Amino acid sequence: MNSVLNKLKLVPNTMKSILNRLAWRRRLEPLFTVARQWLQRTSLPAAGDGDWRAPVRKGYVVVGLALGAGGLWSVTARLDSAVVAHGSIVVESDRKAVQHLEGGLVEAIAVRDGADVKAGETLLRLDTTQAAAQRSVARLIVLQALGEEARFTAEIDRLDRITFPSELLDTAETKEARRVMLDQERLFKERQSTQKLEVSILKERLTQSEKQYQSNEAQREAAIGQAASINEELVSLRPLADKGYVAATRINPLKRSLTELQGRMGSLEADLARLSVANDEIRLQMSQIGLKASEEASTKLAECRVKLADAREKLRMAEDVLARAEVRAPRAGRVVASKIHTVGAVVKPGETLMEIVPQDDELIVTAKVSPMDVNNLHPGMAAEVRLPSFKGRATPFTVGEVKSVAADALRDDVLQQMVYELRVSVSASGFPPKVRAKLRPGMPAEVYVPTGERTAIAYLMQPLTDSMRSSFREE
Repeated sequence: MNSVLNKLKLVPNTMKSILNRLAWRRRLEPLFTVARQWLQRTSLPAAGDGDWRAPVRKGYVVVGLALGAGGLWSVTARLDSAVVAHGSIVVESDRKAVQHLEGGLVEAIAVRDGADVKAGETLLRLDTTQAAAQRSVARLIVLQALGEEARFTAEIDRLDRITFPSELLDTAETKEARRVMLDQERLFKERQSTQKLEVSILKERLTQSEKQYQSNEAQREAAIGQAASINEELVSLRPLADKGYVAATRINPLKRSLTELQGRMGSLEADLARLSVANDEIRLQMSQIGLKASEEASTKLAECRVKLADAREKLRMAEDVLARAEVRAPRAGRVVASKIHTVGAVVKPGETLMEIVPQDDELIVTAKVSPMDVNNLHPGMAAEVRLPSFKGRATPFTVGEVKSVAADALRDDVLQQMVYELRVSVSASGFPPKVRAKLRPGMPAEVYVPTGERTAIAYLMQPLTDSMRSSFREE
């Protein structure tokens, strides 16, 4: 059906040519009528007659009519003009190179040259031993970092237990994940026990120091009381001693005792000050135990998150390499130019392994056009494409469209001249089914691009006018 529709596009040009021929035949019809009537009135002379001018006149008339008809036809008949170019069939997106980013060892080959493949179909598979090992290592580092992150967060918030993330809990059935969570819980409990022990020791020291403080405080109060009593006694005995009623030997011991008590009170006050400072230091140490643990956990948490991000990136890269271990077809087509033929072969990074010729792509005919004809071409023009490689009574053809005309000329090494590349898009459905099944990129094709109409006399006179135009301008 598509073949018929494509060929129907040429009907307007054919009908136009037929109508042109009918038009000039109608113009010549009066001349033909006059000639027929004259020939009917004129008869050939009988044998032996001497009048030989009648046949000559008849010949002149016939020649004149022929020349007149030819001249009228040459100036009235419209002939189609077209640019003819030769080229070959390619596909719209050309061949697709199949490559591998990292390379490796070939483990299995699924297709060979000439095989038809679908988009995404496995072409070959590379060995995954190294990539799988890298993924396992990266995954273990990720799990460990997740566990450490959860533990450090619990230590910073001073929680009683660790809250593990869902990413780690979802893989709790694996041996590695269970080991990570058990190790982090053990470390968390050990850290808590160490902190509690340090706090307990400091509390014991504080208790002893406070008891010592209280004891010294009591001794100081007692000394103050004794000193006050001795001082009162001395105050009462001095007047008597001055009058001689009390011996000096009784007063002197009291003075010595008072002096000793005053020295004792000074020592106790110094001890009390020292113990007060010591108690404050112990309380500060107790408060700093939790703060120091939180600061250490914060520092380690920042380092852990950097390690986690790096491990995630390595894990993603390893999984990406594993996903590319199976080399798949970028699109549907036919495998050509395969370079992999042996299992165990080494594939270099970025090496072209094979090529895919798309089969469901739009066909493109690339043709070479002379610079003398390129000014008559532009994208969007209709074109007729014929395939001369198919032998038969009628060469297969279809109608296409000019897709692009090269912006600059290139030198063709075969033709040894400058040419422009013309690209014409055609649909494979425009050819008969038998032809469509045999279409292959690289087949020769002929392109006819109609560019307008001219009279026959214009065709005949153009070389002469061009020659005259150039000759008149020569110096």
